[in-house]
Amino acid sequence: MRCAKFARDGNGSWMAPVKNFDGYIFDYGGVLVHHQAEADQARMAGVAGIATELFLELYWAKRLEYDRGDLSGPEYWAALGLAAGKVLTPAVVEELIEIDNTSWMNFDEPMWQWIEELRAAGKRVGMLSNMPSDMGEALKARTDRMRRFHQVTLSYEVHSVKPEAAIYEHCLEGLGTEAARTVFFDDRIVNVHGAEMLGIQAVEFLNRDKVLGLFRG
Repeated sequence: MRCAKFARDGNGSWMAPVKNFDGYIFDYGGVLVHHQAEADQARMAGVAGIATELFLELYWAKRLEYDRGDLSGPEYWAALGLAAGKVLTPAVVEELIEIDNTSWMNFDEPMWQWIEELRAAGKRVGMLSNMPSDMGEALKARTDRMRRFHQVTLSYEVHSVKPEAAIYEHCLEGLGTEAARTVFFDDRIVNVHGAEMLGIQAVEFLNRDKVLGLFRG
């Protein structure tokens, strides 16, 4: 398994993790929850009546627009269906939204335990995620997960998506920590680079156990 990469210092070399960060910011999908299962992807494709490979291509095609709040859930799923030559009924769209929401709620509990440890140690913790409104509101209504953070910044609420600067700035301001003393974890390198552009220390999150071992060790 690949190891996490750590932000480069001013000399371009990889920095060792340190324990004196004041703020810790976490991406959601792929960091705090497991990635969407293939079974869920296949189930959504089946409900939509679209071949799985094509469905996955279309699923991501307008996802950032959905995450930013430029498209509502019905608009996003209608566009997906139209691109595949399908007209998705309101009942089908409702089912797709429900499967999509629950597919991203497979929580990686060791990460949540670490968040509690960080809070107990007096650290500021935040969540920063590209997330559509349907999912964000379902997560708020069905769980207490968001209440475990000092700051939660969701793309649909601020109308900005990673790696745009505005979304990081919103989270950092709410967290109340200096960029250089804040570390950000994300499984997508483009989002890591977006954080680095603002002076935030950033980790490409590729292996949970190695990240925990390095930062807890």
